Amino acid sequence: MNDPSERNWVKATWKWPLWGVGAFAPLLIVYLLTLAPSLTWAHYGADGGDLVTAVARGSIPHPPGFPTYLALGALFIHLPWGDPAWRLNLMSAVLAAGTAGLTAAATRFLPHRYSLLAICTGLSLGLAPLFWSQALITEVYAPAAFFTALVVILALRRAPAWTPGLAWGVGMGVHPTLLFLAPLVVWSAWGDQGRRLRRLVQAGFLALLGWGAMYGPVLLARSSVSSPWGDVSTLAGWRALVSGRLYHGYLFGLPLAAWPQRLLAWVGLLVRQFTPFGAVLIGLGWTHLWRERRWLAFTSALVFGTFSLYAIGYNTADSLVYLVPALPLAALWLGVGLMWAAAWMGKHLRRGAWVVLLLPLLQGLLFWQEMDLRGDWTAIEWAEQVLRQAPSNAILLTTQDAHTFTLWYVHDVLNERPDVVVLDRDLWAQSSYRKMVGGTLGLESEFAPEEAARRAGRPVVVMNNEQ
Repeated sequence: MNDPSERNWVKATWKWPLWGVGAFAPLLIVYLLTLAPSLTWAHYGADGGDLVTAVARGSIPHPPGFPTYLALGALFIHLPWGDPAWRLNLMSAVLAAGTAGLTAAATRFLPHRYSLLAICTGLSLGLAPLFWSQALITEVYAPAAFFTALVVILALRRAPAWTPGLAWGVGMGVHPTLLFLAPLVVWSAWGDQGRRLRRLVQAGFLALLGWGAMYGPVLLARSSVSSPWGDVSTLAGWRALVSGRLYHGYLFGLPLAAWPQRLLAWVGLLVRQFTPFGAVLIGLGWTHLWRERRWLAFTSALVFGTFSLYAIGYNTADSLVYLVPALPLAALWLGVGLMWAAAWMGKHLRRGAWVVLLLPLLQGLLFWQEMDLRGDWTAIEWAEQVLRQAPSNAILLTTQDAHTFTLWYVHDVLNERPDVVVLDRDLWAQSSYRKMVGGTLGLESEFAPEEAARRAGRPVVVMNNEQ
């Protein structure tokens, strides 16, 4: 560390926790008070059962495998409190609160730096309903947002080029859409005049190293436990899983006729996150940032726009959750807008600057009841009832991800009704799944799942489409 700028950067970083803890601590309390008590279907949490089952069993979840999430989950899954699903819910809460803390700290490096307003920015991000919803359940989006905020603060602080690169590479192991952060990493590495090519190479190399470490050793270490999603011990199987081949049909698969309605929903969603007042401040903040730090304004808008296009064009009903990792960028613009509004009100209204501090309070009052999952046992109670009523040695034929993953969790992780077999009709089309389930139970893979189950000589219970 011979570069004086790098020494100065390290010397200054000790202050970051002092700015971020003001947002982190109260939000963590809020999340703990509204956290789901176990596995839940609420807030687009249907995939949670697959994730927690993979973490608990040491296997691999649905494509692209989420290796960084698995590594983080392996730490939280061994906590002594709650059931395994609650522990991963807690991980989402901690990392979501950490995202808000990092965002509050990052706001301190923007124009008109005021500590209290920086904390207010972090709180507003944490209480945005889409972001808040993902802080309470087992899902990948709150951890993904954490890595977005980490890359952002490292970029704003002009950290050594390798640090945002490494954070970016590891972050893509939480969710591949963090690839869209590339312009921010390049902007950070480009920096001032001199040694630009060297910094870009450093950032790129560390990003590739971080990504490779997650998708290589972390996934391969789990290949010894059979997974319904594929076999990563072969190059073809690894490539199919990591590329997310199973879901390629959803990428920009939204019909053109549906785009206007989806665009309107996108606008409404963004306005709702920070309230209409906050949405106006976001627009003013970005405009002000454009005047003072044009390249940062352009780069952050490019990244946010790319996330938005992906979310709009992805042809599923819950594609809006892909915006969660981009919300820290909107919060940065909000922070500039809050600081601008506070300065203006301070000049024209006596103590008017304090009005902007009411924004997170308003969000909390508006969205608390909608977000609160403290008493949500719906998914667990449904699975327990299904397993309790199933005949001995039955095959439960499922047709929905929510049903399949919840039954996996209760059956495989909580060890209820080990005599029962859960068979997903859609997954049966995957050769790796037929090999894993059919080979073990003597099901004949050349038949349709219903016929294969019948030929196995076991009672068959078909799950309906109601939750």
